[in-house]
This record gives sequence, C-alpha cells and structure tokens, in this order.
Amino acid sequence: MPHTLIRRLAIGTVLAVASLAASAQATKARLVLPALSVLFAPVYIAEDAGYFKEAGLDVDVSQLAGPAALNALIGGSADFTTIAGLLQLRAAQRGQKTLAIAGLQENATTEIVLSAEAAGRLSAARSPVERARALRGLTLAVDAANGLPHAFLRYVARQAGIDADRDIRLVFIAPPGMDAALQKKDVDGFAFSSPFTLEAVRRGAQLWISGPRGDFPDLNPTTYNVLVARDGYCTSAAANCRKMVAALDRSLALIGTEPQKALALLARRFDKMDPELLKQAFDSFQRNTPARAMPMGKAFAHTVETMFGPQDDKAALSALAGTIYTDDFVGGAR
Repeated sequence: MPHTLIRRLAIGTVLAVASLAASAQATKARLVLPALSVLFAPVYIAEDAGYFKEAGLDVDVSQLAGPAALNALIGGSADFTTIAGLLQLRAAQRGQKTLAIAGLQENATTEIVLSAEAAGRLSAARSPVERARALRGLTLAVDAANGLPHAFLRYVARQAGIDADRDIRLVFIAPPGMDAALQKKDVDGFAFSSPFTLEAVRRGAQLWISGPRGDFPDLNPTTYNVLVARDGYCTSAAANCRKMVAALDRSLALIGTEPQKALALLARRFDKMDPELLKQAFDSFQRNTPARAMPMGKAFAHTVETMFGPQDDKAALSALAGTIYTDDFVGGAR
C-alpha cells in the first residue's frame, strides 16, 4: 500500500477517534428559555454555530413561557435558563434559590406599543412620564403574570404615580398573538420586546414607551438578562458552568465583531420573519449587547433599588441578592 494512502488512512482514523472521544466527553445539560425573542440570541447562536458542542456540552434548548422557565430549574427538570434577575430574586424571596453566573445584558429593551387609535386619543402626552400616566384605564397585554414585561410595565407605571396592576387592565397573551389581538382591538397595546414590537409598528401601531430609545434611562444597569443555574449545580458541575459561560462569550463576541454572521445564524431561527424586520430587531439588540458576559453586583444592586416598589423591604432584598449570584465564572475569574 502506498505510503501516502497509509498516512491518509492514519490521519482519518485519528480524526475519527478524536471526534468520537469529544462526542463521548460532551456533558448533557438542559437550558430552558422563557420566550422566543432576539434577546436570547446568544443562546441560539451558541447552539447553531456549534459553540456548545465545541465547549464539550450537549445542550438541549427548549422553551417554557415566562416564569415557568425559572420554575423548571427550581423543580430540577432543567440546569440553566437566561432570565431577568428580578424574577430570580422574587423566587428567592419565596425560598426558591437559584444561582446567576453571568450577566448577558444590563440595558432594558422592553417596549410598549399602542394601537394608532389609542395613541391618537392620548396624543397630548409627550414626555415618557406623561405617556406612562396615560396608560391608566387601558387594556394592555403582557406575556405572563410576573414576567419581565409585566415588571417593566410596573416600573414605568410607578414613575407616573400609577399602579399597573390596579390602574391598567392586564391580559396575558403569548408574544406571537399580541399583534393579532391589537389588530382585532382586543387590547389597546402590549409590552414586550422586538421583533414583536417592531412588527406591530410596521402594521400601524405606535411605539409608545421604549427601553432601547432611552425613555427611562435611570432603570439601567439592571439584571435584564442573566444566565442562571439551578441551585447547587455549579458546585457539583463547576466545569459545565464554565463551559456554558465560555460558549455564550463566543456568541457575544460574534455579535459584536461579526454582526452579519451572527444575523445569518439568527435568520434560521426566525425564518418566517421578514428579513428587514429581523435586521432592525437585531441592530437594536446589538447596540445593547456587551462584548462578553459581565459581573453582576452593580446590576443586582440597581435592580433592587429601581424594580421593586415602596412596599418591598429593600434592605432585606439587597442582602438576599448577594446570595443568588456569583462572578466566579465571568471575566478574569475563569
């Protein structure tokens, strides 16, 4: 047999063995997301670009609406989620502990859109606070009770001296159905993030209050999206937590340095969406995306200060917040 052929066979065998070994070493993990949203682009990219596998993780990514994603960790049926630290802290108040291990976004990018008819009636409201006050008496949709859009709406309402749960009629609708409800006049508007808000605006709705536009900048920095592990997981499987953060770091880097490649990967997930709409949503997301996963101390402290109401014991919440996150897996800690 010719030496060249022997060498090729040998190289092929080595590569095959290496591939099998890598596959055998991959650790299974389950990551549950609370919605289909561009907000979770780092996860989609890490899965579709192969970053999880290259880090040695076999990640099952699924979806459970709103706070149910966090409940999956609490119940032990999932290992990770990415969710607002506010929701994690609310669960910890009830004794349901989890551990945030990386900050993925500190700028609030939730938006509130109103139908053209409702916005027209309220056109005298100009400033963000006036617009928030004008929400009194309207029917607005959010995705889930006590989810992030609901929390954002509560924050906005407090800035105008109203109570979102008392002064606004809330209905709960999955994000893909929000614009349809708006078109049928079942609701006056909804609170969520792009691309759903952008799609509604393209159909004639008005962007009423916008996090990305900077309408309420004092909200930032907040734990808008953090990577959370189930209680005890990063003690027994610290290597998996490091691998998860490392894979998401690669996604964040791609979004920042090669946005066209990142957008092409996202287009597979949002293949039924108008490409220009997806690009607009991605551009907004990219502007608010960090270069890599961030430490969370400052964001958790500010979340307690801004996202909780006067009825909350903020001193107790601050102490509790210090027990539900670690920066051991981000930055130089790795």
